[in-house]
Amino acid sequence: MLARTIQRFSTVARRGYAAAAAAPAKNANPEELRLTFASPDVALFSNAVVKQVDVPTLAGMVGVLANHVPTIGVLKPGVVSVTAADGSVKRVFVSSGTLSVNIDGSCQVLAEEVLDVEAIDESAARSELESAQRASGEGSEVARAEAQIRAEVAEALVKAATNQQ
Repeated sequence: MLARTIQRFSTVARRGYAAAAAAPAKNANPEELRLTFASPDVALFSNAVVKQVDVPTLAGMVGVLANHVPTIGVLKPGVVSVTAADGSVKRVFVSSGTLSVNIDGSCQVLAEEVLDVEAIDESAARSELESAQRASGEGSEVARAEAQIRAEVAEALVKAATNQQ
């Protein structure tokens, strides 16, 4: 009896998932890319229609357009470029986070920290990079790992400030 109940439940669950995956989301238009781009302290885009989003991930730079295949990714330090519907481009530095392109065509970029590229102080970033590089060879294993992370973020900040990709 219990086995039959479990089997029925799993069949219902599979059907429910398939129906949810096949059902279009409210206001979903497959020809539109809807972007939510936020960090814990600011929402830059909230379900906004955009042309393209370019995101730095551990697997490389990912360009997202309408009708993109569902994807999940981990952000690495770098610049996220958002091309708005009017063609203007917003460039924002992110330290880390996640990328999710969903089956309904929506895209979420959730960043740990964000900073407008124009607000980056190149000399402070270079100073942090030098400090982190010196510290990466010293101390405990944890201290070296933290210094390497600081160096990676600082190097990405310098590249963003000097418009290198």
